[in-house]
Amino acid sequence: MKRLTVVSLILLASVVLSACATGATSGSWPGLAADKDNAYLANGASLYAVRLGDGTKVWQYPPKNASELFYSNPVLTLDGQLLVGSSGRDNAIVSLDPATGNPKWAAPFVASDHWVASPLVVGDTIFAPNNNGQLYAIKLASGQQVWSMPISGHPLWGAPATDGKLIFVSSLDHFLYAVDPNAQKIIWKTDLGGSIPSAPLIAADGANLYVGSFARKVFAVDTATGAIRWTAGLKDWVWDTPTLDGDTIFAADISGIIYSLGAPNGKNAWPEVKPDGAITASPVAIPNGMAVATESGLVYAFKSDGSSLWPAVTIGGKIYTTPVVSGDRIVVAPMGAPYLLYAVNPKDGSLLPWHFDGK
Repeated sequence: MKRLTVVSLILLASVVLSACATGATSGSWPGLAADKDNAYLANGASLYAVRLGDGTKVWQYPPKNASELFYSNPVLTLDGQLLVGSSGRDNAIVSLDPATGNPKWAAPFVASDHWVASPLVVGDTIFAPNNNGQLYAIKLASGQQVWSMPISGHPLWGAPATDGKLIFVSSLDHFLYAVDPNAQKIIWKTDLGGSIPSAPLIAADGANLYVGSFARKVFAVDTATGAIRWTAGLKDWVWDTPTLDGDTIFAADISGIIYSLGAPNGKNAWPEVKPDGAITASPVAIPNGMAVATESGLVYAFKSDGSSLWPAVTIGGKIYTTPVVSGDRIVVAPMGAPYLLYAVNPKDGSLLPWHFDGK
């Protein structure tokens, strides 16, 4: 039944994306980002800035409900912008001032289809994959299009990654693509045997990409050639991006099992570690271990040997969005819970005293 519930999320995504054209504005999962001061929550028709110290709303965009539908993770840029794509009727990427929520571009960048993937910023250029299978290059300063190129005949839902030379894009058509942005050319593509709804993870040295797919596997892929260096078999689909912590790759599948894979060879070092609930969110690194949120509305933490770091924390609702660690807080954005945001102490798992209700 847990697997069926997650499959229903995938179906929900398809329904939401198709329904946007008729003006539907509900049913999306939250998107989340944070800096040292604020959390940025994309939820339904609104984007919120929430002060991490006490859960107070700093601003809301737009001030009143409009045609937007936000659920991709916002992106903070080094030059002081907050980028977020809409899957509403406007299909726009907007640039906001993180301090005020005011638009920074003269006009949003608008595509022909919805934005599910978060964009990647490299230098003065934004690389943004769209649901229409196109990759767009956009000027960071102004939001004007530089170029676009077709990547796949299928939707692109995962944020891109880069090694500084190539842009790596995952697709629901089962392929991982490497794009030369200067030549605007696909350099290689590798079939990973199943849809890839999430972003590839690039190794610290840039030599490998770690990618999970619906083929029930995590792959290590050579960034230069696209060759598969190793494959780790999992029990079920991998929805979100693995997490790299030193020489360990933490991955989770929608059966609710967490894996500790060695970066050099992909071998799992843990016995079966299976919290209560399917997992679509990425594990996140915390001091002395890692944390993961489950569809059952719980947050767990584990030590490097797979033993529990602290007792599970009950958030409520269903958690599909990867939590964000900011200082001494794990910020969690559930669906269907009494509040939109919660914060957990990563040292002991205690709930911090504030919650955000959208007001």
